[in-house]
Amino acid sequence: MAAPRPSAADGFGLIELLIAMVVLQVALLALVGVFGAGAAAIGRASHVNTAAVLADQQMELYRTMPYDAIGLDTGSAPTSGTYVGDTSVCTSGQSPVCSNIAPTNNSGGGAWSCTTSTSVPLYFTANGVNPCVAHRTVSGSGSPDGHTYAVDTYIKWATGASGQRPTKQVSVVVRDKTSATELAKEVTTFDCSTGNPANTAPC
Repeated sequence: MAAPRPSAADGFGLIELLIAMVVLQVALLALVGVFGAGAAAIGRASHVNTAAVLADQQMELYRTMPYDAIGLDTGSAPTSGTYVGDTSVCTSGQSPVCSNIAPTNNSGGGAWSCTTSTSVPLYFTANGVNPCVAHRTVSGSGSPDGHTYAVDTYIKWATGASGQRPTKQVSVVVRDKTSATELAKEVTTFDCSTGNPANTAPC
């Protein structure tokens, strides 16, 4: 009795097998691309979240200060580059740099140093950060995720219209140190009554 002849539909031929392998390879490459893009997005989201925490940490230092103590040591502030290039927080043509104000005592009107005054060391020693530094770098073991960030602080002082109390607007911008990309920004306006003892004149 003769053996049955194989049907033309039995099994895969070489051409079909090659086509299936090509389709599988394309699908796998697409999956690898998706995973790569996802990993990059997660990494950026992590940097953004860390930058937001650093900006909030810097702003919280100012929120714990009385109005008199809110200021910057502008002597070491950058005079070029990204720090002064951000026109949204650094108005051109200002003096000192970016219309920052040196730390001043409202009652005396004189400038004082953040590191030698009687009040500011209490704030930055307790938190490990000097809030009066206009530009600082967070990296290595000091960085929550090991990435390098630039924490830039700007202060604008305004007397307002007649009859309005003076205010200080503090802006904190955290940038990726390697690419100078802005990752987080926090802005708070402080009225001159901030931190004044109870039942005292606001300004």
